[in-house]
Amino acid sequence: MPQSDLRRGGAIECYRFLFSVVVCLFHFRIKGSFPGPTGAFSAGYLGVEFFSIASGWFLMGSIQQGRAAQEEGAEVLRLVRSYAARRFVRLWPHYLLTLVLFVALRVSYLKTLTVGEFLEKGFFEIFMLQSFGSSYVVMLLWYVSALFLASVLLYWLGLVLQDHLPILMAFAAPLIFSAFHVHYATVDHTMDPAIVGSLGLWRVFAGLGLGCAAACLGQRPARRRSPLLTSLWEAGLLLALLLIMGRTYHSLWDFTAIALLVLLVRSVLLGDSALSRLLDNDLSVFLGRISYGSYLNQCFFLHLFGPVIPVRGYRSAAILFLGLNLLLSILTDRLVRALTGLGQKLARS
Repeated sequence: MPQSDLRRGGAIECYRFLFSVVVCLFHFRIKGSFPGPTGAFSAGYLGVEFFSIASGWFLMGSIQQGRAAQEEGAEVLRLVRSYAARRFVRLWPHYLLTLVLFVALRVSYLKTLTVGEFLEKGFFEIFMLQSFGSSYVVMLLWYVSALFLASVLLYWLGLVLQDHLPILMAFAAPLIFSAFHVHYATVDHTMDPAIVGSLGLWRVFAGLGLGCAAACLGQRPARRRSPLLTSLWEAGLLLALLLIMGRTYHSLWDFTAIALLVLLVRSVLLGDSALSRLLDNDLSVFLGRISYGSYLNQCFFLHLFGPVIPVRGYRSAAILFLGLNLLLSILTDRLVRALTGLGQKLARS
Protein backbone atom coordinates (compact mmCIF):
# COMPACT_ATOMS: atom_id res chain seq x y z
CA MET A 1 0.00 0.00 0.00
CA PRO A 2 1.51 3.38 -0.92
CA GLN A 3 2.01 5.77 1.95
CA SER A 4 -0.02 8.85 1.15
CA ASP A 5 0.46 12.30 2.58
CA LEU A 6 -1.73 12.21 5.70
CA ARG A 7 -0.69 15.45 7.35
CA ARG A 8 -3.34 17.62 8.94
CA GLY A 9 -3.10 21.34 8.30
CA GLY A 10 -5.14 24.42 9.07
CA ALA A 11 -6.89 24.47 5.70
CA ILE A 12 -8.86 21.29 6.34
CA GLU A 13 -9.82 22.65 9.77
CA CYS A 14 -11.17 25.81 8.16
CA TYR A 15 -13.29 23.74 5.79
CA ARG A 16 -14.52 21.64 8.71
CA PHE A 17 -15.80 24.79 10.37
CA LEU A 18 -17.33 26.06 7.12
CA PHE A 19 -19.30 22.87 6.54
CA SER A 20 -20.36 22.72 10.18
CA VAL A 21 -21.94 26.14 9.62
CA VAL A 22 -23.67 24.81 6.49
CA VAL A 23 -25.11 21.88 8.48
CA CYS A 24 -26.26 24.21 11.26
CA LEU A 25 -28.02 26.49 8.78
CA PHE A 26 -29.79 23.49 7.26
CA HIS A 27 -31.03 22.33 10.65
CA PHE A 28 -32.07 25.86 11.56
CA ARG A 29 -34.16 26.17 8.39
CA ILE A 30 -35.86 22.82 8.98
CA LYS A 31 -36.45 23.39 12.69
CA GLY A 32 -37.65 26.94 12.18
CA SER A 33 -40.17 25.83 9.53
CA PHE A 34 -39.07 28.55 7.16
CA PRO A 35 -40.62 28.54 3.67
CA GLY A 36 -39.15 25.89 1.45
CA PRO A 37 -38.20 23.21 0.84
CA THR A 38 -35.62 24.96 -1.33
CA GLY A 39 -33.94 27.92 0.29
CA ALA A 40 -30.71 28.92 1.97
CA PHE A 41 -28.71 25.69 2.44
CA SER A 42 -31.72 23.43 2.16
CA ALA A 43 -29.27 20.65 1.15
CA GLY A 44 -26.89 21.48 4.00
CA TYR A 45 -27.22 17.89 5.21
CA LEU A 46 -24.49 17.14 2.64
CA GLY A 47 -22.01 18.90 4.93
CA VAL A 48 -21.70 15.78 7.08
CA GLU A 49 -20.37 13.93 4.02
CA PHE A 50 -17.38 16.28 4.10
CA PHE A 51 -16.69 15.29 7.73
CA SER A 52 -16.94 11.60 6.83
CA ILE A 53 -14.64 11.77 3.80
CA ALA A 54 -12.03 13.88 5.59
CA SER A 55 -12.18 11.59 8.64
CA GLY A 56 -11.72 8.59 6.35
CA TRP A 57 -8.56 10.15 4.92
CA PHE A 58 -7.03 10.40 8.41
CA LEU A 59 -8.43 7.02 9.42
CA MET A 60 -6.24 5.54 6.68
CA GLY A 61 -3.23 6.88 8.56
CA SER A 62 -4.36 5.11 11.74
CA ILE A 63 -4.86 1.90 9.77
CA GLN A 64 -1.34 2.17 8.33
CA GLN A 65 0.06 2.61 11.85
CA GLY A 66 -1.94 -0.39 13.00
CA ARG A 67 -0.57 -2.40 10.08
CA ALA A 68 2.96 -1.51 11.16
CA ALA A 69 2.17 -2.66 14.71
CA GLN A 70 0.76 -5.90 13.28
CA GLU A 71 4.05 -6.58 11.51
CA GLU A 72 5.78 -6.21 14.88
CA GLY A 73 3.53 -8.86 16.40
CA ALA A 74 0.57 -6.94 17.83
CA GLU A 75 -2.77 -8.78 17.85
CA VAL A 76 -5.62 -7.44 15.72
CA LEU A 77 -8.22 -7.46 18.52
CA ARG A 78 -5.90 -5.60 20.89
CA LEU A 79 -5.22 -2.95 18.24
CA VAL A 80 -8.95 -2.58 17.52
CA ARG A 81 -9.78 -2.24 21.23
CA SER A 82 -7.06 0.37 21.62
CA TYR A 83 -8.28 2.35 18.61
CA ALA A 84 -11.92 2.15 19.76
CA ALA A 85 -10.95 3.42 23.21
CA ARG A 86 -8.97 6.34 21.76
CA ARG A 87 -11.82 7.22 19.41
CA PHE A 88 -14.38 7.03 22.21
CA VAL A 89 -12.30 9.20 24.54
CA ARG A 90 -11.88 11.76 21.78
CA LEU A 91 -15.58 12.04 20.94
CA TRP A 92 -17.41 11.28 24.18
CA PRO A 93 -16.46 14.06 26.66
CA HIS A 94 -17.87 16.96 24.62
CA TYR A 95 -20.74 14.78 23.44
CA LEU A 96 -21.64 13.88 27.04
CA LEU A 97 -21.39 17.50 28.21
CA THR A 98 -23.78 18.62 25.47
CA LEU A 99 -26.16 15.73 26.15
CA VAL A 100 -26.31 16.35 29.91
CA LEU A 101 -26.87 20.10 29.49
CA PHE A 102 -29.48 19.53 26.81
CA VAL A 103 -31.37 17.02 28.95
CA ALA A 104 -31.29 19.55 31.80
CA LEU A 105 -32.71 22.21 29.44
CA ARG A 106 -35.54 19.96 28.29
CA VAL A 107 -36.38 18.71 31.79
CA SER A 108 -36.11 21.91 33.83
CA TYR A 109 -37.03 24.70 31.38
CA LEU A 110 -38.73 23.45 28.22
CA LYS A 111 -40.65 20.73 30.11
CA THR A 112 -40.51 18.43 27.07
CA LEU A 113 -38.74 15.54 28.81
CA THR A 114 -38.73 13.90 32.23
CA VAL A 115 -35.82 12.29 34.04
CA GLY A 116 -37.69 8.99 34.02
CA GLU A 117 -38.15 9.10 30.25
CA PHE A 118 -34.47 9.84 29.75
CA LEU A 119 -33.34 7.00 32.00
CA GLU A 120 -35.78 4.61 30.33
CA LYS A 121 -35.18 5.52 26.68
CA GLY A 122 -31.85 7.35 26.58
CA PHE A 123 -29.42 4.48 27.17
CA PHE A 124 -28.24 4.26 23.57
CA GLU A 125 -27.64 8.00 23.41
CA ILE A 126 -25.54 8.10 26.58
CA PHE A 127 -22.90 5.80 25.08
CA MET A 128 -23.13 6.93 21.43
CA LEU A 129 -24.89 3.74 20.34
CA GLN A 130 -27.95 5.25 18.62
CA SER A 131 -27.03 3.56 15.34
CA PHE A 132 -27.79 0.18 16.95
CA GLY A 133 -30.77 1.37 18.97
CA SER A 134 -32.85 4.53 18.95
CA SER A 135 -32.57 8.28 19.40
CA TYR A 136 -35.04 9.75 21.86
CA VAL A 137 -33.43 12.84 23.40
CA VAL A 138 -31.82 14.63 20.42
CA MET A 139 -31.68 13.05 16.98
CA LEU A 140 -28.95 15.23 15.44
CA LEU A 141 -26.33 13.47 17.59
CA TRP A 142 -26.87 10.42 15.35
CA TYR A 143 -23.81 11.44 13.37
CA VAL A 144 -21.40 11.10 16.30
CA SER A 145 -22.67 7.59 16.96
CA ALA A 146 -22.38 6.61 13.30
CA LEU A 147 -18.91 8.13 13.02
CA PHE A 148 -17.65 6.27 16.08
CA LEU A 149 -19.08 2.86 15.15
CA ALA A 150 -18.25 3.07 11.44
CA SER A 151 -14.67 4.20 12.18
CA VAL A 152 -14.06 1.20 14.45
CA LEU A 153 -15.57 -1.16 11.87
CA LEU A 154 -13.41 0.23 9.07
CA TYR A 155 -10.29 0.16 11.24
CA TRP A 156 -10.88 -3.53 11.92
CA LEU A 157 -11.48 -4.21 8.22
CA GLY A 158 -8.29 -2.33 7.37
CA LEU A 159 -6.23 -4.58 9.62
CA VAL A 160 -7.91 -7.76 8.42
CA LEU A 161 -8.04 -7.00 4.69
CA GLN A 162 -4.75 -5.07 4.62
CA ASP A 163 -3.96 -3.86 1.07
CA HIS A 164 -7.39 -4.96 -0.16
CA LEU A 165 -9.33 -2.40 1.92
CA PRO A 166 -8.89 0.63 -0.44
CA ILE A 167 -9.86 -1.52 -3.43
CA LEU A 168 -12.89 -2.92 -1.60
CA MET A 169 -14.10 0.51 -0.46
CA ALA A 170 -13.55 2.01 -3.91
CA PHE A 171 -16.32 -0.37 -5.04
CA ALA A 172 -18.37 -0.80 -1.83
CA ALA A 173 -18.83 2.92 -1.04
CA PRO A 174 -20.30 3.80 -4.48
CA LEU A 175 -22.55 0.73 -4.22
CA ILE A 176 -23.89 1.91 -0.86
CA PHE A 177 -24.56 5.39 -2.22
CA SER A 178 -26.13 3.80 -5.30
CA ALA A 179 -28.57 2.00 -2.99
CA PHE A 180 -29.50 5.38 -1.49
CA HIS A 181 -29.94 6.69 -5.04
CA VAL A 182 -32.19 3.82 -6.14
CA HIS A 183 -34.37 3.57 -3.05
CA TYR A 184 -34.49 7.15 -1.75
CA ALA A 185 -33.02 9.48 -4.44
CA THR A 186 -31.20 11.32 -1.63
CA VAL A 187 -28.61 10.58 1.07
CA ASP A 188 -30.54 12.46 3.74
CA HIS A 189 -31.42 9.47 5.94
CA THR A 190 -30.20 9.06 9.49
CA MET A 191 -32.03 6.86 12.01
CA ASP A 192 -34.14 4.87 9.54
CA PRO A 193 -33.58 1.15 10.23
CA ALA A 194 -31.34 -0.89 7.93
CA ILE A 195 -30.64 -4.63 7.82
CA VAL A 196 -27.92 -3.97 10.41
CA GLY A 197 -28.02 -0.73 12.40
CA SER A 198 -29.36 2.42 10.77
CA LEU A 199 -29.15 3.92 7.29
CA GLY A 200 -27.09 6.74 8.78
CA LEU A 201 -24.47 4.25 9.96
CA TRP A 202 -23.94 2.92 6.44
CA ARG A 203 -24.06 6.41 4.97
CA VAL A 204 -21.14 7.40 7.21
CA PHE A 205 -19.39 4.07 6.59
CA ALA A 206 -19.48 4.75 2.85
CA GLY A 207 -18.13 8.29 3.32
CA LEU A 208 -15.29 7.06 5.51
CA GLY A 209 -14.53 4.37 2.95
CA LEU A 210 -14.28 6.94 0.17
CA GLY A 211 -11.88 8.94 2.33
CA CYS A 212 -9.73 5.83 2.93
CA ALA A 213 -9.59 5.07 -0.79
CA ALA A 214 -8.84 8.71 -1.65
CA ALA A 215 -5.97 8.78 0.87
CA CYS A 216 -4.29 5.84 -0.84
CA LEU A 217 -4.65 7.57 -4.20
CA GLY A 218 -3.71 10.98 -2.78
CA GLN A 219 0.04 11.02 -3.32
CA ARG A 220 1.51 14.18 -4.67
CA PRO A 221 2.14 14.17 -8.43
CA ALA A 222 5.78 13.84 -9.44
CA ARG A 223 5.53 17.10 -11.35
CA ARG A 224 4.80 20.22 -9.30
CA ARG A 225 1.47 21.79 -10.18
CA SER A 226 0.73 25.48 -10.55
CA PRO A 227 -0.51 26.97 -7.23
CA LEU A 228 -2.72 29.36 -9.19
CA LEU A 229 -4.42 26.63 -11.22
CA THR A 230 -4.91 24.40 -8.19
CA SER A 231 -6.36 27.37 -6.28
CA LEU A 232 -8.85 28.00 -9.09
CA TRP A 233 -9.71 24.29 -9.12
CA GLU A 234 -10.22 24.23 -5.34
CA ALA A 235 -12.27 27.44 -5.33
CA GLY A 236 -14.38 26.11 -8.20
CA LEU A 237 -15.11 22.90 -6.31
CA LEU A 238 -16.07 24.87 -3.21
CA LEU A 239 -18.37 27.22 -5.11
CA ALA A 240 -20.06 24.32 -6.91
CA LEU A 241 -20.64 22.54 -3.60
CA LEU A 242 -22.03 25.62 -1.89
CA LEU A 243 -24.36 26.14 -4.86
CA ILE A 244 -25.61 22.55 -4.67
CA MET A 245 -26.03 22.69 -0.90
CA GLY A 246 -27.61 26.12 -1.05
CA ARG A 247 -30.16 25.65 -3.81
CA THR A 248 -31.14 21.95 -4.06
CA TYR A 249 -33.03 19.58 -1.81
CA HIS A 250 -33.32 15.77 -1.81
CA SER A 251 -32.24 15.46 -5.41
CA LEU A 252 -29.77 13.54 -7.56
CA TRP A 253 -27.37 16.45 -7.04
CA ASP A 254 -26.64 14.84 -3.67
CA PHE A 255 -24.53 12.20 -5.39
CA THR A 256 -22.71 14.71 -7.58
CA ALA A 257 -21.84 16.61 -4.40
CA ILE A 258 -20.29 13.50 -2.84
CA ALA A 259 -17.94 13.11 -5.81
CA LEU A 260 -17.02 16.80 -5.63
CA LEU A 261 -16.37 16.51 -1.90
CA VAL A 262 -13.86 13.71 -2.50
CA LEU A 263 -12.04 15.94 -4.99
CA LEU A 264 -12.13 18.89 -2.58
CA VAL A 265 -10.76 16.89 0.36
CA ARG A 266 -7.97 15.52 -1.83
CA SER A 267 -7.09 18.98 -3.12
CA VAL A 268 -7.05 20.55 0.35
CA LEU A 269 -5.07 17.79 2.03
CA LEU A 270 -2.44 17.65 -0.69
CA GLY A 271 -1.91 21.35 0.08
CA ASP A 272 -0.62 22.34 -3.35
CA SER A 273 -2.94 25.31 -3.88
CA ALA A 274 -2.21 28.85 -2.78
CA LEU A 275 -5.71 28.94 -1.29
CA SER A 276 -4.98 25.99 1.03
CA ARG A 277 -1.69 27.58 2.05
CA LEU A 278 -3.48 30.84 2.80
CA LEU A 279 -5.99 29.00 5.00
CA ASP A 280 -3.26 27.09 6.84
CA ASN A 281 -3.05 29.39 9.87
CA ASP A 282 -3.77 29.51 13.59
CA LEU A 283 -7.25 30.97 13.14
CA SER A 284 -8.26 28.06 10.90
CA VAL A 285 -6.92 25.58 13.46
CA PHE A 286 -8.97 27.30 16.17
CA LEU A 287 -12.13 27.28 14.04
CA GLY A 288 -11.63 23.62 13.22
CA ARG A 289 -11.20 22.80 16.89
CA ILE A 290 -14.58 24.30 17.82
CA SER A 291 -16.40 22.84 14.80
CA TYR A 292 -17.23 19.65 16.71
CA GLY A 293 -18.73 21.69 19.54
CA SER A 294 -20.56 23.82 17.01
CA TYR A 295 -22.22 20.75 15.54
CA LEU A 296 -23.17 19.42 18.99
CA ASN A 297 -24.31 22.67 20.61
CA GLN A 298 -26.70 23.72 17.86
CA CYS A 299 -29.33 21.53 19.55
CA PHE A 300 -29.78 24.14 22.31
CA PHE A 301 -30.64 26.98 19.97
CA LEU A 302 -32.70 24.84 17.60
CA HIS A 303 -35.07 24.33 20.54
CA LEU A 304 -34.83 27.83 21.99
CA PHE A 305 -35.52 29.80 18.81
CA GLY A 306 -39.28 30.09 18.41
CA PRO A 307 -40.52 28.97 21.85
CA VAL A 308 -38.12 31.25 23.76
CA ILE A 309 -36.20 33.48 21.33
CA PRO A 310 -38.51 35.22 18.82
CA VAL A 311 -37.91 34.63 15.11
CA ARG A 312 -38.90 37.49 12.81
CA GLY A 313 -36.99 36.56 9.67
CA TYR A 314 -34.64 33.85 8.51
CA ARG A 315 -31.55 35.97 7.82
CA SER A 316 -31.45 37.95 11.08
CA ALA A 317 -32.43 34.91 13.15
CA ALA A 318 -29.80 32.74 11.44
CA ILE A 319 -27.03 35.27 12.16
CA LEU A 320 -28.03 35.40 15.82
CA PHE A 321 -28.28 31.60 15.92
CA LEU A 322 -24.76 31.18 14.50
CA GLY A 323 -23.30 33.83 16.80
CA LEU A 324 -24.75 32.31 19.95
CA ASN A 325 -23.70 28.84 18.85
CA LEU A 326 -20.15 30.05 18.20
CA LEU A 327 -19.85 31.64 21.64
CA LEU A 328 -21.20 28.56 23.40
CA SER A 329 -18.88 26.30 21.39
CA ILE A 330 -15.84 28.32 22.42
CA LEU A 331 -16.85 28.03 26.07
CA THR A 332 -17.62 24.31 25.97
CA ASP A 333 -14.41 23.57 24.01
CA ARG A 334 -12.33 25.28 26.69
CA LEU A 335 -14.25 23.52 29.46
CA VAL A 336 -13.81 20.09 27.88
CA ARG A 337 -10.10 20.70 27.25
CA ALA A 338 -9.62 21.80 30.86
CA LEU A 339 -11.50 18.82 32.28
CA THR A 340 -9.68 16.42 29.95
CA GLY A 341 -6.31 17.85 30.96
CA LEU A 342 -7.26 17.55 34.65
CA GLY A 343 -8.33 13.95 34.12
CA GLN A 344 -5.03 13.11 32.42
CA LYS A 345 -3.05 14.63 35.30
CA LEU A 346 -5.07 12.66 37.84
CA ALA A 347 -4.57 9.46 35.82
CA ARG A 348 -0.80 9.98 35.69
CA SER A 349 -0.60 10.69 39.41
